[in-house]
Amino acid sequence: ELQKAHEQEKLLLVESHHRSEAALQEKIQALNSQLKSFHERMKRVEESLLRTDYKKHIQEHGSPSPFWEQELESLHFVIEMKNEHIHSLDKKLLYLETVEERNLLLEEKVKTLQQENEDLQVRTQNHLVMARQLSEELQAARGALEKEAQLRDQAHRDKEELLYRVLNAGDSPPFAMAAGEVPPIAT
Repeated sequence: ELQKAHEQEKLLLVESHHRSEAALQEKIQALNSQLKSFHERMKRVEESLLRTDYKKHIQEHGSPSPFWEQELESLHFVIEMKNEHIHSLDKKLLYLETVEERNLLLEEKVKTLQQENEDLQVRTQNHLVMARQLSEELQAARGALEKEAQLRDQAHRDKEELLYRVLNAGDSPPFAMAAGEVPPIAT
């Protein structure tokens, strides 16, 4: 029964784990979408700042040569790629942090379940020892009861035999007994 209760508790914990994992996944998705929209807004702000800086630079220094325009575009492209890479790393970091927290919680639950399992095993062993002792006591009581029944049956047979001898003693011819001889009595 203890093991069955332990298994049921284990199943309930697994179901609870799955529910909390699903809830955490939903939260992660919501946070990721918020983070994505924030990054998109930040990117638009950065682009607008770059455009205004670029326009200001053109107004102050004149139009750059086509080579420098290409260099600026390639640098802008590299910066965008690096930003996207950084954002993806941020997402991975957030995900790993949540996974780590969840794993720590699961490790704690596993430790408590292992402790409960050990406690149940100790209790089961104690119950087995007690059952063996009770079984031995029962065997001893049965043996004693059987001996008592045998003694009672023997006493009943002896009583019947003595009663028969007493009742039939008047019918049988008297016989001579030697002095000091005692008739045998069944014990």
